[in-house]
Amino acid sequence: INNMKIVFTGAGGGHFYPLIAVAEKIKEEVQIQKIFEAEMFFFSDKSYNQPLLDKYNIKFEKIPAGKLRLYFSLENFFDPLKVVAGFFVALFKLFSIYPDVVFTKGGYASLPVVFAARMLFIPIFLHESDTAPGKTNLITARSAKRIAISYASAAKYFDEAKTAYTGQPIMGEYLPTSDMLDKKYINFVNNLSKKEKPTLFVLGGSQGSEIINNMILESLKELLMKYKVIHQVGDNNFEKYKLASEVILKGDPHKDDYTFFATGDLGQYYEVADMAITRAGSSLFEFSSWGIPMIIIPFTVSNGNHALLNAYAFEQAGCGVVLEESNLRKNILLNIYLELIISYNSLLNMIDSILSDKDRYETMRMSNINGFKSGAADIIAKEIVKIGLSHN
Repeated sequence: INNMKIVFTGAGGGHFYPLIAVAEKIKEEVQIQKIFEAEMFFFSDKSYNQPLLDKYNIKFEKIPAGKLRLYFSLENFFDPLKVVAGFFVALFKLFSIYPDVVFTKGGYASLPVVFAARMLFIPIFLHESDTAPGKTNLITARSAKRIAISYASAAKYFDEAKTAYTGQPIMGEYLPTSDMLDKKYINFVNNLSKKEKPTLFVLGGSQGSEIINNMILESLKELLMKYKVIHQVGDNNFEKYKLASEVILKGDPHKDDYTFFATGDLGQYYEVADMAITRAGSSLFEFSSWGIPMIIIPFTVSNGNHALLNAYAFEQAGCGVVLEESNLRKNILLNIYLELIISYNSLLNMIDSILSDKDRYETMRMSNINGFKSGAADIIAKEIVKIGLSHN
């Protein structure tokens, strides 16, 4: 069998890592199928994590792309030109490579690639991670050969004949075994009996979340009296929050219970986290696979309110509780320096109410474990290889 060629496309960390999860399984599948080799490419506006692309021998191809912003920006006048330029760049590169299949996660960077693939009659496989698809994926769905979804509720937006509820693809290193889950819960119960501090994992995404970061810093001294805190602050905020946390915790007896980092391997933290504070992105599925109860703080403004819908889907499933950004700002006061002081009592009360109630915690833990749909990356990889072989 000739070499199979597969192009991945998508924008943002929430799309990038599920793509890598599928690539990981494709590597396994081509060995099983005794295909000589699968050449893989990543088409996007940036590489996101070049070492990870190198690890799986995925070649990065830069494609110009324009964003659809929901706010006024001068860039809104120039981004349509970027989309057009991206289309021609993608068309040239796709024609040069001529892959057997394009696997897209959506987002602004995938649109030029999808249009070019349609023009060249290359099969398109779409995966939708949200409860409701964005505009790019609604456009893509019309010409997609197969569609996979992370939420069963998203099925109504797509053609039933070519849509499957697979769940969310997650990289193997982020997934627990049943033994790891048992060990994790035993450690949690033992720590409670010894009155040791539970561990909070705060995750705001690769760019960091300013409102979450500020909220944690404002309440850090109080949090550390009861909990250990692991805090992912994002690449753009690392130096700023390093300085701020050092000032806040100077001389604090609990300062060693605070760990912060920019971005990187999250697997090591899932193993020790007893509870999570997170945005409503792909991390929801990873926390769920580990049985970690969540406080979910979705973006207030997102395309189609997808983040809010995702968050409430997990709350309704009993996996976490939603804390909307507007509720964090309910008691805003103005001091004499015209600085905003925000009351974070709602967050602290939520954390306490879950971690201090063993029965509630156990119910949420099991809702996550039982509700998590495993095997998505494997199912999608098998179907991609099947499409690729028929096209090849």
